Parts: sequence; structure tokens; C-alpha cells
Amino acid sequence: MTEQPKTNRAVTWLVVLAAFVVLLALASILTSGDKIRGVAPIGVTALGLIAVFAVYLVTAKSDAWKVETRQVVYMAIGAALYGVFNYIFNTIPMPSVSQVSLRPSICIPVFFGYVFGPVVGFFTGAVGNILGDFITGWGVYPAWDLGNGLMGLVPGLVMLFVDKKRSLNFLTILVGVLMVIAVALIFINPEVPGPWTGEIEDFSFWAWAFLIGGAVVIAGRFILERFSVDLAAVNLWGTLAIIIGIGFAALADIWVNGYSFATAIIGEFAPAAGPNILNSMILTPILLAAYEAVQGRIGR
Repeated sequence: MTEQPKTNRAVTWLVVLAAFVVLLALASILTSGDKIRGVAPIGVTALGLIAVFAVYLVTAKSDAWKVETRQVVYMAIGAALYGVFNYIFNTIPMPSVSQVSLRPSICIPVFFGYVFGPVVGFFTGAVGNILGDFITGWGVYPAWDLGNGLMGLVPGLVMLFVDKKRSLNFLTILVGVLMVIAVALIFINPEVPGPWTGEIEDFSFWAWAFLIGGAVVIAGRFILERFSVDLAAVNLWGTLAIIIGIGFAALADIWVNGYSFATAIIGEFAPAAGPNILNSMILTPILLAAYEAVQGRIGR
């Protein structure tokens, strides 16, 4: 198979990002739920897309960004699976200041990104979230769609490392630091007003959830590493991806919905990221182990 030229990779990535924007617009036009209104959602989405393309430009020499027929097929499969499973689980809400649901399906963009690359992961997460929210009837939330794309893209960045094991120590420290920051912010200000009702809600539970979850993720790195570097790495990359993706979406709501910083981080980020991290660290290694077992049986 011939090597995809670097210029073609840039064009392909731009086409993928453009397809995301077009699908956002179509979903907004056709949905019976919330539509894209005002400058804020368009502005934060544009800034996010610029940042995403900048990541490509900085790392363009890597084969991580290669997209061929196989990757296109995985994009379609991943987005369809994520959309359908999101539709199923969108009916299970989590206590939050906004529409946050239980997402065992988060393992899908993390897995697809880690195994098939950042472009596949981004499309799986972003387009799958558009599809899931659309068929649920919720509408369109560009910042959250892009945040879900980041949750697929970030694990794919593991392909930038020739030796995956070398990324583990840095990732362990980074994830640990981010978890401690989240815990500290919640403990400092556990009670925040709901943005729509003004009612004070207590989110101190999530501080303990992050504390325990962070300890389990870091301990799991050393346990899983004994069996497979990939199982340890996918856990750390998945956790980092969730923190970045949901962090972006929650912070965007400061501009989009007028949330305070405390409401966005404590009332929205924590209830969304906490369960996602738990689901990812349990389900993604299982999914990856099953995939590797199948690959081993067919001799790949």
C-alpha cells in the first residue's frame, strides 16, 4: 500500500473537520430540540477546531494522522456505535446542573482513538455524540460534541510515541496532578447554585469520587502493566482524554450559558467526568483485551 503524502493528510483532516461542522449545521436545522443560536457556541467551536488543527500541524510528521480506506470505515462504525449507545443511555441522568447522563459508551471513542488513531477517534466521538443527541431529541450542543471528539482524539496521540511505555510515567504524573486539582476545587467550594433555578446544590460527593477514582486509575496503571503496556496506557490516555474533553465543554458553558467558573467545574465537569472516568477505566481495557484476542486468533 502506498504511503499517504503529508499534504493529503492535511487535506483529509480538514475534510473531517469540515464534515463535523456540516453535520452540526444539519442537525441544528433538522432537530426538534435545542438549536445552535448566537455567537458563543459558534465561537467556542471555532476556537476548539483551530486548536485541534494546530495539534495536527505540530505533529504532522507522525503516521498517527494517516487516513486510508480502513480508517474511513472505522470512523463510520465508531460513530454509529457511539451514537446508538448514547441514545440508549441518555435516559439515565446524573445529578448535575445540566443534561449529564451515564455514559458506559465512553469506552467506544477512547478505544477507537487508541487503536485506530486520532482522526478516527475524533470522528467517532464528535459525530457519534451529534447522532446520539439528535435521535434522543435533545438537540445540538457544539461544545459538547467537540468535547466528545477530543475524548476520541487524545487517546490516538499515543501513536506519536514510538515506545508507548515511555509515555506512562509522564501520563501518571499528569493525570494525578489534574485529579488532585479537581478534588481541591470541589473541596474548597462544594456547594454551587444551579444556573437556572438558583437552588444551592452540594457536589462534595464528587471530590471523594475523584480521589478514589484517581487512586484506582494510577494503581491500575501498575497492575495492568504487568499484563500489557497497552492495557495500562489506554487507561491513562482515556482518563486524560475525558478530563480534557469534558473540561473543554464545561468551560465553554461559561461563555455559552453564562455559568460561573464554580458552576461549570463543580456542577457540570465533575458529575460528567467522574462517571466517564470510572466507565472508561473498567470497560476500555476489557474492550481492548477482547480486540487483541481476536487479532491474535486471526493472526494479525
